[in-house]
Formats: sequence, C-alpha cells, structure tokens
Amino acid sequence: MSFCRSSFRRMAVCAVIGSAAALSACQSGDGAAVAASDTQTVNIEELRAFCPRVVLQSDGAVWSQFERGGEGDASRLVHRTTIAETTRACSYAPGQITLNVAAAGRVVPGPAGRAGQVSVPILVEARRGSEVIYSNRVNYAVQVGDTVGATQFVFNDPSVIIPQEGAQQTQIIVRIDTPGS
Repeated sequence: MSFCRSSFRRMAVCAVIGSAAALSACQSGDGAAVAASDTQTVNIEELRAFCPRVVLQSDGAVWSQFERGGEGDASRLVHRTTIAETTRACSYAPGQITLNVAAAGRVVPGPAGRAGQVSVPILVEARRGSEVIYSNRVNYAVQVGDTVGATQFVFNDPSVIIPQEGAQQTQIIVRIDTPGS
C-alpha cells in the first residue's frame, strides 16, 4: 500500500476506503449481506444541502518552535509543524449542520529536536462575518519517533455544529494557534 503513504490526500482516500471496507464487513453475517436501514439512506435534500468549506489560514499553517532564547536561530530549531490539507464531512439535522473537520499535517524535527511527544495547538472556528459561532482549541499530541524525517498526523474535530440558517455565509477556519497568530 505505498499508494496510501505518498500524500495526505491519498492517505485520506485510503482511510475512507478502509472505513467503508470495515463497515461492509460489519454489515454481513453468515455470508449474507444485511440491508441498511432507511435511516442510513441519503435523500435529495441532503444531496443539495450546503456544506461550508474549510479554510486553512496561511498565517497559521506553519509553526516553528525554537529552544528558549534561540528564536530565529536555525541551529536551535526544535521542530517545524505544518498543516497542508483540510477537509470536512457534513451531516444534517433540523436547523443545524454538524461538521467533522479534519486537518493533515506533519512535524519535522530540527537540529535541536528529539523524539517524544509534541503538543500542537490547533484551533477550529466557525465564523459568520466577525461573529465566532463555534471555537475549539485542542492541544493535539503527536508522537515523534525519531529525529530523522517527518511524522505525519491527521487531526479531526467531529463536533462542529452550526445553524443551517446562514450557512452560506459561514466560514470554517483551521490554524495552528500559537502566541501572536
């Protein structure tokens, strides 16, 4: 499965395919397929429903962490964290949309880096104009196995709930939430 390791987009496709395969395995018993219930079907309103885009803020897509007192000194870089891809999936209930927002990134150790856990501060917000209608800041733990190469991660927030009314004017924002960003 080298296809699944070469890019974040391919990783996401492989994750969806893997989930579908697991679900199909769970829906069979004694060699006979079990029919899905009517509550799992997609209706025409859901197909036409609006699902807000996820925007990756460019000023929050890269975070360079240096040793204390070594800001800007490349030899004292502990790690550089980047988020490169975002996506979302929407589900609908009367009057509201629930989004599962995902972001794919990587942590690259610098010359002062070491193996261990890196806490990446990720912020997910839903904004309508200047109004924040949802905000969730998570210190996402990424386990760095060694100091050679990048460690990839996929973060998701499955609980972004926004009103259906005004959804077209709502923007979902993902960023690394560091001081000064």
